[in-house]
Amino acid sequence: AVASSSASMAGARVAARPSSRAGARVARTVVAAARPTWSPGVPVPSHLDGSLPGDYGFDPLGLGSTPESLAAFREAEVIHCRWAMLGTAGILATELGGFGNWFDAPKWAFTGEHATYLGVDLGPTTLFNTVAVQFVLMGGAEYFRSKEENAETRIYPGGGFDPLGWGKGADVEKLKKKEIANGRLAMVSILGYWAQQAATGMTPLAAWGAHVADPWHVNVATSNTVAIPYLHPESVGQAGGAFWQAALPVWYPGL
Repeated sequence: AVASSSASMAGARVAARPSSRAGARVARTVVAAARPTWSPGVPVPSHLDGSLPGDYGFDPLGLGSTPESLAAFREAEVIHCRWAMLGTAGILATELGGFGNWFDAPKWAFTGEHATYLGVDLGPTTLFNTVAVQFVLMGGAEYFRSKEENAETRIYPGGGFDPLGWGKGADVEKLKKKEIANGRLAMVSILGYWAQQAATGMTPLAAWGAHVADPWHVNVATSNTVAIPYLHPESVGQAGGAFWQAALPVWYPGL
């Protein structure tokens, strides 16, 4: 009877193992399916477990495959996101306020004209002096920031850099996610501003105004003849030579 009971208990344990394993597989599947990724069905790298703000499993080149590189790229991305958001706001505010445009604003450094800031004349300022001041101010700030050994504190210092105290609230993780998402968008927008200026010679608000005024004839498919040449039939065939003769000097002045 004892042998029979032991055998039945062992059988119960053996029978229970497949069920528990199946349950674990189901649980893992549910967790994987519930996690948002940058593209549905794309395998997520093992080093991106979803614990970082804005982690959607995007690392096709494996740049963050080691803990050290992942921490370094994460810190660099957040810092660049903040600079890009400030730059985007400055570009739009300058043009919106009628103080010129972002592309022409720094030309004083090469022409010898007086520098201005929001319409205020700053007097003659040379490029060398500007670079020297920037080197001291930004280099000093980065020096003191790098002395902090805690990676989280280096990225989110709080204190005077959080005057509204948002970093102490219950929604801090949600705010971190919003910051990285808006920062990535800002970095893409900065790249777009550069490409737009090089291709069309128009600033962001000027291009937006032209598009709103005539959206069917002023858009990426009809007006941007340099950035997306394949959308234009005149860029190929017998007429292609004339098209490229007109397009290339826009990208490469003096060619």
